[in-house]
Amino acid sequence: MRNVPNVFDYPRDPKDERYVDLAAEIEADFLLTRDNDLLDLMSLSSELAKQFRQRFPRLLILNPVHFLDELKSRMPEAFTP
Repeated sequence: MRNVPNVFDYPRDPKDERYVDLAAEIEADFLLTRDNDLLDLMSLSSELAKQFRQRFPRLLILNPVHFLDELKSRMPEAFTP
């Protein structure tokens, strides 16, 4: 992976920072993962998660099942036979 600027410090799991940094750098809408540390950034239960949501309101971190649910809600016609 090319060098991506660090835009978010995640002391809970510093190894995950690079995934958030990359998603932010490319202005991604979604980051798919099964990693609970990353998924917890979508909650509002911690101050760090609140800061994350404020800084990156467009970026949704979802597990694959919730990602498909999100796509179905955005594009129902693509999921009807």
